[in-house]
Amino acid sequence: MKKGALILIFGIALAVVAYAGVYFAWTSQSRNLEQSEKPELAWLKEEFHLSESDFKRISALHAAYLPECQEMCRKIEAQNARLKDLLATNSQMTAEIESALAESARLRAECQTHMLRHFYAVSQTMPPEQGRRYLAWVQDRTFLSDEDMMRQK
Repeated sequence: MKKGALILIFGIALAVVAYAGVYFAWTSQSRNLEQSEKPELAWLKEEFHLSESDFKRISALHAAYLPECQEMCRKIEAQNARLKDLLATNSQMTAEIESALAESARLRAECQTHMLRHFYAVSQTMPPEQGRRYLAWVQDRTFLSDEDMMRQK
């Protein structure tokens, strides 16, 4: 009986060690990216094989764009709250709701314009082939058709 319990404990311990080894091996790249200087951009450096100088230029572009992006998000969120309030307090379409919808659309278009300018600036910082690949990648993920957007929900 003691021999069977010992074998069972050894088997469980071996399974735990094997699991931990596989887990750490499979997640080592992700953990390394998280420990990098700019973890939010580390994937970009890996995916597009950027040199350190390219990565520094892109990091500077990213840092410069963040406040602009945050401000656009704040404006869109405030406009969404305004529209939600209008919809909650009206039982029919009003000129004010139409105006709020138009403003929402204008803000989203402005945001997309700023985003696209940023994407072009980033792509031009990369080697040409990687820049083209980056543009295709971000356009697929940020300017999806309505059908594609519905599928992603």
